[in-house]
Amino acid sequence: MILLNRVNSLAMLLLTMFFSLMSCKQQNPEPENNIKIATRQSGLNQPNTLIAPLQLLTDQNFQKGFNVLHPGTGAIQGGLQYTTANGSPIWNLAQWYSQSSIYGASPNTLASGSKQFANPDKAVTIGPTTSTDGSLIFAINGQHEFNNIYRGATDPFPAMLADLKIADPDGWLGSSTPFLGSLSNVQFNIDAKLLYHARNQSTGYDSAIHAVQFSCTFLIQNLNPANPGYGKSMYFLVMLYDDRYAVPAQSISTDLFTGKLIYDVGITPFSSTGLTVGQWKNINGDLLPLIKNGLTEAWSRGILTESQNYSDYKISLFTMGIECPGLNILTMQVKNLSLIAN
Repeated sequence: MILLNRVNSLAMLLLTMFFSLMSCKQQNPEPENNIKIATRQSGLNQPNTLIAPLQLLTDQNFQKGFNVLHPGTGAIQGGLQYTTANGSPIWNLAQWYSQSSIYGASPNTLASGSKQFANPDKAVTIGPTTSTDGSLIFAINGQHEFNNIYRGATDPFPAMLADLKIADPDGWLGSSTPFLGSLSNVQFNIDAKLLYHARNQSTGYDSAIHAVQFSCTFLIQNLNPANPGYGKSMYFLVMLYDDRYAVPAQSISTDLFTGKLIYDVGITPFSSTGLTVGQWKNINGDLLPLIKNGLTEAWSRGILTESQNYSDYKISLFTMGIECPGLNILTMQVKNLSLIAN
């Protein structure tokens, strides 16, 4: 994410994902888009047999809303929903290092039928699938979060992230999540529209540590309990937006604190152009060869060497949203989120 080489921002993302793992609860809802699960367990150290296309995400339109996590502790404060009729939330909403929590904000009903939950630091908009403001709008005001004073290089910064635990032992899909070695492709899709951005650049700005980003992050984790590397992981990122670059490109780094590889492919594998204010952009492609490239990179650096077998690894967690180390104000809309394993 933000150079140092994006390490400062990524350290916060890793902390976010750690607490997300700790706070997720067992869920077993049905997947959307009529894509069925048809797998069988074939024993330890053996990949699942994938019989049908498998949607790895659930509630991709956020019809059940979010479990809102406390900005400091990560504890679940309660739900954020436009209606309770669709059931309990499955996704978490993390808001690390924010000055405030969106929990308890009074919703404003929009003409589209969506509801906007807002405070001076951030806003979340969700609503029915027919809404023109769907599926999800995130907004963050870094200027207000930082009281218009630039942060130092080691100071924390706010993030607003939607996350979903996928795989075993406590993900919504559980042990039915296939190992990478059993797959021929992993088709990712998201439509994104940059609704608004202001950098608010002033004295003290440093592009190495001040920016705003919107990314999709996948935790690639060894989930073979018979392997000594069980539980170890790396981070695979698709960077949809970084205000410093017209087209975010590949960036590879190692987390200073955990030693995990951070393999960010940017947006360039999917598009030669970046996001433009007011225009929808479709990002679509097969992530599997890119994830395998990431694992190969990890192994070449002496990371995750307990297993160099794709059949020991799964996509175990998905996280999407904004990190704001600068005084930026950003509003981003997304829809048509999908992650299909074949």
